[in-house]
Amino acid sequence: MLNQVAGPMEQFVVKPLSWVPTLNLGGYDLTLTNAGLWMLIAVAGVTLFLSLGMARGALVPGRFQSMAEMAYEFIANPKIREALDVQREPLAIREKYGMTVLGQASLAARRLVEGGSKFVTVFWDEFGLAGSGWDTHWEHYPRMKNELMPGFDMAFSGLVDDLDQRGMLDETLVVVLSEHGRTPKMNNAKGGGRDHWSQAYSAMFAGGGTARGKVVGKTDSIGGTVKDRPVSPKDLLATIYHLLGIDLETHLVDRTQRPQILVPDAQVVPEMLA
Repeated sequence: MLNQVAGPMEQFVVKPLSWVPTLNLGGYDLTLTNAGLWMLIAVAGVTLFLSLGMARGALVPGRFQSMAEMAYEFIANPKIREALDVQREPLAIREKYGMTVLGQASLAARRLVEGGSKFVTVFWDEFGLAGSGWDTHWEHYPRMKNELMPGFDMAFSGLVDDLDQRGMLDETLVVVLSEHGRTPKMNNAKGGGRDHWSQAYSAMFAGGGTARGKVVGKTDSIGGTVKDRPVSPKDLLATIYHLLGIDLETHLVDRTQRPQILVPDAQVVPEMLA
């Protein structure tokens, strides 16, 4: 489990790909692995795939190989490597984010933004089959209390507060999203669990022109269905584009040379705006 609390000098070491050197993230040795997509970072608007489903340590041929090589060229850039070196930060700042992989990755995200990155994605640091990370099909409450929420709370609050204190929050949009929610009623699995649920779930926004301390929408009493102000994933995407200054009437040309609207059937959510 990668999000266990660790001291600043402890390391998580994972099986590397032969063509990539280890990157050090504040005492954590991070390498690209053959375990699939491990982390995604975007620098200057370019999405970097640090691991692309490598099989047996071999590069995937064709365009995936070129993408992996492009990602490595970016990540090997001295300016990027310096931004990822969170050991340059005072220990008090590092501890504010939490001495977990998620916490230190969130700190690295702030450093990347300070260095000029336009888009950074930080993933939760556990990956596995059903039942790992936030996939709480069993033992839901113990895992939420002891494993998931403490690390997330420190990382998210540390990031938002740090951005605010540095005068960066109003210019930086922080978004916490998942692909679905959890069932409003517990199942009968060991320790009780919550399965996949798409009828109602939440997202969090901070900074970047969003209103502070505001809740938009409401579910029924058990969080099962939306009762007030439904917002679609497309609406959230449209709102993100709006906050980034991207015209929603923008059209993109697909491979058949047909124009496609950027976000069809979507509206900006005005209640979310400052």
